Amino acid sequence: MRDYGKVHTSFWASETLRGLDADAKLLALYLLTSQHTHMAGVFSLPDAYAMHDMGWDSERLSKGFQTLSDAGWLQRCSRTGWVRIVKFEKFNPPDNPNQRKAVDKQLALVPENCSFRGDVETVPEPLGNLPTPTPIPIPTSAPVPVALIPLADGSEHPVTESEIAEYRAAYPRIDPLAEARKARAWCLANTANRKSRRGVGKFLNGWMARAQKDAEKQPAPAGSRKRVDL
Repeated sequence: MRDYGKVHTSFWASETLRGLDADAKLLALYLLTSQHTHMAGVFSLPDAYAMHDMGWDSERLSKGFQTLSDAGWLQRCSRTGWVRIVKFEKFNPPDNPNQRKAVDKQLALVPENCSFRGDVETVPEPLGNLPTPTPIPIPTSAPVPVALIPLADGSEHPVTESEIAEYRAAYPRIDPLAEARKARAWCLANTANRKSRRGVGKFLNGWMARAQKDAEKQPAPAGSRKRVDL
């Protein structure tokens, strides 16, 4: 995730976009600049997030995605909800080795069953005369994240079903998935307080623990109180 997105001046003169309708162009601008976009140009974007941000219904969003896909501007996997802006890196190349590492890490998160996985498996060319970064191994079966937590370095931490199951066992009074989504919303609103990749686990565990304590303070429903016979 980024605090801002760049739009190249050639956007409006693009042969790919120039003949498309206004909705397709607006969706393209959203994908280039939204808070969910990653510097790799490849990211997870559940329909619910896009519909909320754009104020569109599912039919309008689906039509916009299809128009951009047919034009070759993007690739979208309906199974996983991941999106790839085809020429993103051409106009937004990494500025330094750290950004290159963040891009490579993001590419490694693309799920195995994503329809465009094969198009992002090649390690990009290194920057100038800098040493070639060591390719990050791509997992054979990357789990599909159920929530994404924005991090301080601009990337996102994927929260998986297995992590949610662990939180559910440890904190039975709460809905861990709902809390993870609340934690994401908090990170989106508090950019200066986002955690590092090493610290996000502690952050999430603390979030769940506090939610559990709040739930325990709530009075039990009337029907659940034990009856005492005199």
